[in-house]
Amino acid sequence: MSKCLARWTGSLFLLAGSLGLISSRLTATDPPTVQYSVLARSQLERAQRELERVKQLIEEGTLPRSRLTQAQWQLDDAQDEVILAETLYGPTPVADFTTEQADGMLAAAQRRVDREGALVEERRKLLDTGVIARSEFDSLCDEFEARKRVLALAQNRVKLLADLKQMAETEKQLEHAGQGSGSLKEAMIRYDGNGSFNTADLTTISSQFQKHFGRPLPISALGQTLVHQAMGLDHRNRVDVALNPETPEGLWLRQLLEKLHIPYLAFRSAVAGAATAPHIHIGPGSSRLKLVSG
Repeated sequence: MSKCLARWTGSLFLLAGSLGLISSRLTATDPPTVQYSVLARSQLERAQRELERVKQLIEEGTLPRSRLTQAQWQLDDAQDEVILAETLYGPTPVADFTTEQADGMLAAAQRRVDREGALVEERRKLLDTGVIARSEFDSLCDEFEARKRVLALAQNRVKLLADLKQMAETEKQLEHAGQGSGSLKEAMIRYDGNGSFNTADLTTISSQFQKHFGRPLPISALGQTLVHQAMGLDHRNRVDVALNPETPEGLWLRQLLEKLHIPYLAFRSAVAGAATAPHIHIGPGSSRLKLVSG
């Protein structure tokens, strides 16, 4: 029973971010991501202590050796949950993820799915022979589905990071596209506006987009990120929005920016053969983009 409760609680941590649990290590003012990280690490410490306890009892002959596999399973699961707490549910924006962080997040989510899938198949045999109740098996299946949803979320984050790198790569390639390039003009729409943009203007843009479309503005990069830094692009006081400039949302945003006289670069497609996610770059061009004239 205690094992089932612990597994059920761990699932809720992943889906909700944190539970309203009382802990002397948490305060009401702590951000949910901080609470979840603390609780995940607390769970890891318990799993480590439990593994040592089980090893000791096995040596004394009190517990069967099979309990060691279960304790190790719980420790591995807790370690992966900490990884997810610090990446998928952590405070670091996806644009500032390193490749190692993204790979680690995805691998941790996949391992948790694989473990639960193997457990479901194992318990299915016990269900067929009447050893466990249907309700217990259904609980395992619910946990399995929850973990698959977490994996899908991690995969979406990795895709977003890849899209952001593609966006930055396109901006970098503009330096080599040449002034007046026909392919460049086909790929990019440029509006100079008043030549300046302050990120404080983003509040107005975001609120109007939310009001018009009923969803948040899909910002993929806000200011300087590790991705832009690694590619030698000055992205301070610039914002990338993951919208195709030819869609209704993209057209609406471009019209708003022009109404506010805010400069932007809208990328329809690839430049010089690069595989690029269409997006809208709000603000003046970076130091590389200044080499391109519209």
